[in-house]
Amino acid sequence: MNAIGVRGDDRWRRHADAAWLVDWKPAPFELRGGTTQVVAMGAGEPLLLLPPLPGYKEAFAPVAHRLARHHRVVTYDLRERFDPEAGWDVMLEDLERVAAAFAPRGAAVLGHSLGGALALHWALARPDAVRALVLSSAFARVGTPRGTRFKRFVEQPLVLAAQRWLPERAAAAHAQRLAARSGWVYDPRCDARTLALVREAIRATPIALAARTVRLALRHDVRARLGAIACPTLVISGAIESAFAREAAQELAAGIPGAVRRESPGAGHLHPLSNAAWLADTVGEWLGAAGPRPL
Repeated sequence: MNAIGVRGDDRWRRHADAAWLVDWKPAPFELRGGTTQVVAMGAGEPLLLLPPLPGYKEAFAPVAHRLARHHRVVTYDLRERFDPEAGWDVMLEDLERVAAAFAPRGAAVLGHSLGGALALHWALARPDAVRALVLSSAFARVGTPRGTRFKRFVEQPLVLAAQRWLPERAAAAHAQRLAARSGWVYDPRCDARTLALVREAIRATPIALAARTVRLALRHDVRARLGAIACPTLVISGAIESAFAREAAQELAAGIPGAVRRESPGAGHLHPLSNAAWLADTVGEWLGAAGPRPL
């Protein structure tokens, strides 16, 4: 079996709440050229969850079981090996396969960060298949607002290096200090379990994969096409995210007709992990009120 989906280390389960794992049962799924893993849980209208960089489905573990109370939740590991020059086309092909298997009549789609960019591409390429769109800490294009270069090009690499290579105890203490002052993508809502889950992901990610996904993100620019998105759209970001994330959310909300804007209180970029209950309640209530368009 040729595994081509990103694969984290199962050690993340040591840090998981038992409720996350009750119906968290990954199963192999065939893509062109190999297999990835899919998790499907719950019953009701389908809701596809598209994960952030580098593509681990586990980014949704704290929120998936909550959303599954009222929806058929489906998430999967994004492809690890791809040519960044043609990456979005390949990612869309993979999503097409997953959607055809688990939501053949269309679905609501929630994408976080890089997954939000993929959700935008999907809504533009297959408007018939997207009943509602939730863009979580997403972006129409990657930019560097004034005054943020230090954070992006100095602080971020240093944090990643510390979390990847420091001994476990030192890395945990470093992450806790950052969370207390809302450093990097952390926020004070990030408990030890969340910090450990993120650390496991950082340590498991091959540097080459991180480079490919960053290049993929840099090739994303749908600003000129936002007005073509016709489905109900909810734009969410953490209330204390970076300047880039806040500006990106405002750009999406302004450019997509009828888009609704919400902020996760007291949370940063990791709000699907650090404020999962709020996200699940907000998305569930909005989907119920918005009435995803019939197909």
